[in-house]
Amino acid sequence: MILAIIVGFMSGWLISMPIGPTNAAAISRTINLNYKHGFVVGLGGALMDVIYCGGATQINVFLLNSPIFNLSFKILGFGLLLYLGITSLLSKKETQPFAPSAADTKRELKGEERLSRLPLKKASYVGSFFLGVLLYASNIAGVPEWIFISSFWNNQGISLTGYSSALGFAIGAGIGTAGWFFTVVRYFAKRSTSLKPLTLRRINHFTGGAMLAFGLYFGYQIIWKTNWKEVDTRWNVQYQKTMDSITNSK
Repeated sequence: MILAIIVGFMSGWLISMPIGPTNAAAISRTINLNYKHGFVVGLGGALMDVIYCGGATQINVFLLNSPIFNLSFKILGFGLLLYLGITSLLSKKETQPFAPSAADTKRELKGEERLSRLPLKKASYVGSFFLGVLLYASNIAGVPEWIFISSFWNNQGISLTGYSSALGFAIGAGIGTAGWFFTVVRYFAKRSTSLKPLTLRRINHFTGGAMLAFGLYFGYQIIWKTNWKEVDTRWNVQYQKTMDSITNSK
């Protein structure tokens, strides 16, 4: 379980690094209110990571028992990681301090609008927490990302399918996410300014390099670690069942 917590922490930290709506909201609340509000936004995101991560480990149990689905998710994860890694590495050099993108701002405003419908004070810590939850919940890639990550660690021989291991992995992920947001909001709280272009570029390069490395390793595993004979057998069995079903329906 200790190993599961460690790899969960590493995964939660890395997956939280790309600057998106939740990061933008945490930074905004840190500058406009205080770092505690920014950190509480991050805690909302950390809670969602625990939920997503826990669910992903159980979905991965199904995938491990289905070679074709497992291979499909690996290929999808390989392509996604390569795309995100290359995009981050090729990000344009900014001349101005970091400001949320138009898409990030739009999602943050939507989150604020949804939050205003709840019986909560906008500037309260509870409000900041639920803002983090709402923004993170709007990320449709959240569960697939954690499926890819849990699959990656399982392929390294670190089993995350047992109850205690899955729980440890989810808790570690939450701690890692919270740790990243704590670091970010403390950085902005001390400076009360936006992220410098050079710092942002370094973050993008680091996360891009990490994603690209994971993506390439995923590709290696797809080619050399996949039991192609079993995949072919399952595919032929499924194909035969489909053809029999079509024949019987006529």
